[in-house]
Amino acid sequence: MALATAGFKQQTDELRQRTDEFTQKTSTKLFQLGSQLNRVTGYEQIDALKQRVVEQEARIKATRQAAREAKTAYDDAVLQRSLSQRQVNELLQRKSSWTDGDVSAFTSLVRSDHHLEQHEVATKAKVSENEDALDREFGELMRAILARYHEEQVWSDKIRSASTYGSMMVLGVNVVVFILAIIVVEPWKRRRLAQTFEKKVEEMAAETQALIESGSSKLDERLVKQEGLISEILERAAYDARDLSSPLSVPAATVSVAGNQVGTGPEHSSLWSHLVSRMIQDREVLLVVGSAIAGGAVTLVARSLLRS
Repeated sequence: MALATAGFKQQTDELRQRTDEFTQKTSTKLFQLGSQLNRVTGYEQIDALKQRVVEQEARIKATRQAAREAKTAYDDAVLQRSLSQRQVNELLQRKSSWTDGDVSAFTSLVRSDHHLEQHEVATKAKVSENEDALDREFGELMRAILARYHEEQVWSDKIRSASTYGSMMVLGVNVVVFILAIIVVEPWKRRRLAQTFEKKVEEMAAETQALIESGSSKLDERLVKQEGLISEILERAAYDARDLSSPLSVPAATVSVAGNQVGTGPEHSSLWSHLVSRMIQDREVLLVVGSAIAGGAVTLVARSLLRS
């Protein structure tokens, strides 16, 4: 159990370490990619100006603090000199009653007042210098901000121009593709559709023609068989009539043709002729009907293809 716990902890530590390494590498890659993108687009100069503005703000803050300290030192110097001058004035008011100590104190106060005056003048100059430095730093900050604003406007105009040209290029490509589709693709599709339609029509026409020819051949065979049978019956009837030509009446013979009882005597010769002509007419009618059916089938197929 302890070994399993130790192994699981080790795997967890390795997984955490790999995750940290992957996160660090990913962050580094993204930072490098961002830097390269800024370098390409010119935003690196704007970053430099931003850093310059931040540094200038820090310098202004330090200069303002120095000016505040100089002002405080000047106020202290003015206060100390005022106290010294008050003491000197008090001694001068009782000059007639001075003692040796008063003379010594007056001498030291005059000497101290002289030093305080010099210190006051120095602190005043320091205050003026710090105020001038603060004004210069503030002006430098304004110039840095204006330069940053100008560079940002230039960069924005550049990106806007690139976006406009990119949009125009995409629009041009779309127009070219549309024109090519109209000029090249659509005619090719029409030709392909027409070829497919013609091929289908030809195939169906060939199939219909084959069906009609097979039907016609079968019909021809049946008609030939029936004509042969009829001619055989007629020849037999004529032969019998010739052999039996006598004063006796010739009995009327009947022959069954296609399920009908037909006479074979002389008085029925016109009937036989009528039957033969009728069968020939039926053959022609069947051929016409078959052609009409084939034409109707072709027309229906053409309409279905056009609708699809």
